[in-house]
Amino acid sequence: MIAVNAAYPVACKLAAWRSAMAERDGYGERMVSGQHWHVIDEIDLVGLIADHARLRVLCDRLEACADALPDRVSEAETDALGRSLCAMMVRHPRQGTAAIDALFARDIDDPLTAALLGRTRGWHLRASIHADDIAAALSGDATPCAEAFGYMLRGFFDGCRREIDFTELAILALGAGRLSRNARAILVDGLCGRDAG
Repeated sequence: MIAVNAAYPVACKLAAWRSAMAERDGYGERMVSGQHWHVIDEIDLVGLIADHARLRVLCDRLEACADALPDRVSEAETDALGRSLCAMMVRHPRQGTAAIDALFARDIDDPLTAALLGRTRGWHLRASIHADDIAAALSGDATPCAEAFGYMLRGFFDGCRREIDFTELAILALGAGRLSRNARAILVDGLCGRDAG
């Protein structure tokens, strides 16, 4: 009886170690060193990908506006651009920042994770400030010359496009072992498609 009781803690530790080393538990969670890692599937990226698609459309419209300078776009298009810009960048936080925080906030102690999350937040904050300036120019509250307005627009949409790519690359890097095949394919296909276009 005493020998069985003495071996019991060792058997429990061995069972716990084997359980921690399992690739997946019954709920689709990856186990590493006793910690649960949520598998990142395509459903986890839907909001982010949709947000990035809307932002790319907005960037394309702003680029068309910059290309038309010094001529102004129609008043209706100016109003529509201002509303879209405010809705996406000024009034509501974007899905991208929320998604990457939700996926990797548990790993914030890792220096690479902290650096990439910090960079993503910084780019989003900078884009929001530039969006506010552009919205003021579109509404007529500010009246920069055509050259300055073109510079503002190009800085904004170039920065947003870089932010989109950086965010998706950060998810690929940080989630390398957690991404499902479909989630990885969505990110890689999007990046490769934009690079080719």
